[in-house]
Order: sequence, then C-alpha cells, then structure tokens
Amino acid sequence: MPGFPGLKKRSERVRISIRGEMNNKTKLISVFLSVFIMLVSCGLKQDKVERKIEDGVEVVLNHIEPYKIRGESTNFTLEKELFIDFARDDIGEMGIANATDFEVDSKGNIYFFYSNKDGDMIFKFDGHGNFVTSFGPKGQGPGEMQFIIWSGIDSQDNLIISDNGNRKVLFFNPDGDLVKETRFPPNVGSIFPLDNGNYISLSNKSIDDKVHWVFSISDSKFEEIKVLDTQDTEPYDIDAQGVRGVNMVPLFKRKISKNYIYVISEDRGYEILRYDLEGNLAQRIRKEYEPVEVSDKVKQERKERYDQYGLKFWYPKYWLPICDFFLDDKGQIYVMTFEKGENPREFMYDIFNPQGIYIARKSLDIYFEGDRSVCAKSIRNRLYFFQEDKDGFRKFYVYKMRWK
Repeated sequence: MPGFPGLKKRSERVRISIRGEMNNKTKLISVFLSVFIMLVSCGLKQDKVERKIEDGVEVVLNHIEPYKIRGESTNFTLEKELFIDFARDDIGEMGIANATDFEVDSKGNIYFFYSNKDGDMIFKFDGHGNFVTSFGPKGQGPGEMQFIIWSGIDSQDNLIISDNGNRKVLFFNPDGDLVKETRFPPNVGSIFPLDNGNYISLSNKSIDDKVHWVFSISDSKFEEIKVLDTQDTEPYDIDAQGVRGVNMVPLFKRKISKNYIYVISEDRGYEILRYDLEGNLAQRIRKEYEPVEVSDKVKQERKERYDQYGLKFWYPKYWLPICDFFLDDKGQIYVMTFEKGENPREFMYDIFNPQGIYIARKSLDIYFEGDRSVCAKSIRNRLYFFQEDKDGFRKFYVYKMRWK
C-alpha cells in the first residue's frame, strides 16, 4: 500500500498463511476421505462362499476359518436370566437330579425328562425356575411310558414324546393332560412325527450282511417312503479290537428345525446332511477341520474307569470331528467339536448360518454325555443348557444371547 510498506508486507504474509492453512485442511480432508473409504471397503468386504453341485445337490464347502459375510452377526455375549441348581433338595426328592434331556415351550416353560425312575417321568418348571407339575408316569397304560427316546414341542405347545419301550408316540398339552397317543407297529423303529404328517424313524436293518442303523421317512400309516441315511452299528471289529474307549457309541444323530431334518453320521466325517420333510436331500454342509488327538491323560482316566468291567478297550489316535450339534429356531447350527476351548471345561463350537455357511466359532462350557450328547438348545435368542460342576452336580442355565 502507498505510504505503508510494512502493512503491505504483513498483508502478504497473512495471505500466504491463509493459503497454507487451506492447503493443510484440504490435505487433512483428503486423508480422512481416503481412510473412510478404505474402512468402508473393508467393512463391506465379504468372502466368496465355495459351493459345488454333486448329483444335483448343493454342497457348501467350509474351511478352517469362518467366512466373512456382509451383515452377518458373528459373535454373541451371554447374559444370565435363570439358574436352577439340580443339587437342590426338592429336585433330589423328585428323583431327577441326573436328568439332562429337556424341551422348552413358547412361554418359556421347561420340561425335564428322566426315564430311569419309577413314577412320573416328565417335570414341568416355569420360566422363573419354579416347579409346576409332573406327569407321564412309568407304565404300559394310556399316557404311560417306559423309555423316552425322542421329544419335541409342536406349534400348539403340545409336548411330543416318542416312547421306545411301549412303541408309541404321545401328545401332552401344557397342563400335562394326554391329548392323544399313537402306537406304531413292531417292524418300525423309534419314531417321531413331522409337521407335514410324515414320521422320521430310526431302525435296524441288515445291509450287505452287516447291521446298520437307518434313518427313514414314513407316511401316516408307517409305510416307509424314503431312506435318509445309514450308519454301521459296529464300524470297527469289537471281537478283535475290543470296545472303543472314546466315542463308544457310533455317531448317528438327527435334529429337526425350520422344516428341515439334519443328519450327521460317523461314516461321513465332518458333513451335515439337510433334508426336507419329504426326505429329499436339499444340501450337504461340509467343513475342513484339524484332527484333535486323544490325550494320554484321557486314556489313563478312562482306563481306571473301565478296568472294573473286565473288558478289552482300545483308543483311536483322534477324536471324531463332531461330538454333537444343536439348532436354534432360525435354522443356525451349533456344532460341538472336541477342540479345547478358551477356559477349563470349555470346548469350541462351530456355528453355521441357515444357509450352511460357517460364520463363527465360540468357546462354551456345556455339559455333554458319553462323548456324544450335548445338553443344550437355542430358542428365541436364549441359550438353555446344563453344566456340571467339579463335584458332579448338575446345574441348568438360561442365558440371553446378544448377537453383535
């Protein structure tokens, strides 16, 4: 400015400073946008699920690590809602302290079963853990049972019991009143009704001069419609080798959820077969796995337990890839493996979404019997399960599952 040379220089310095600050802000905004875009891209990234078709059936190929699926919740925390101590005096007096089988109705009532007792075999507790009533006495008359092998809850909250001893299926309403019972013929194995009027049965059949367990679908007249899967009842030579010291009973399980039947078999390794209620194979779910060795500690503990029976036992190098599995009412699958979990008594569970895609792993402390039966169910985002403390006493828990 004329006559003010100092002011002119200061103005120029201010303009330069302002330009510098604007350039810096522009750079910061550019860096922020780049980071934001990168984070969003990572957040939206998902794995391509490997699939193929075998004999017209989709096979989902899952690997060691879970798939990353956009929008899929892959973890959950547990918030305790209910605890029932089965060491309680009143439960002991009922004679069900060793019960592990149970069902849950739509109102949260819990039905515990125990076949190895006289008197009533079904015990109802409300959603607060209070005993309500017992019913289903042991016997051979109407409404009476000998041995509960399968159970379920239908859409009317009727409790369904498959009684292997009397060879009949019984329906009880929530008050414990007998609604109906249906006897099945002696040539049909243990049986359970499906929502479409068919039945799923487990029976023994001779196949290639060997006795196999067979899962099959029968119609309302108990005529076989279709065989689902088979499992050799003696997959190893007991006469030559003796009894297997772990997984003593060959693995062969079925579960029903969301209009599908899920079957696992020892012969198939880590594979889950999914059928519709007509018995049509809809999907094969496979997963790679790392074999888990049977430890020397387990062998020694089992040896001390079995020596009293005077039988010959042997031990495989590895556990089976699957111990057992359970389902939730959305169709997700929770598979217990023999891989040790993060804390004592915990084991790792592989979790598959309703499309059969492996999405998560979770370390859980859930009681299981005989290396083959997980005592748990997941219903309405709640996990119901038994635990056993170090003294051998059972506890029953209900936890709210908060997925994230």
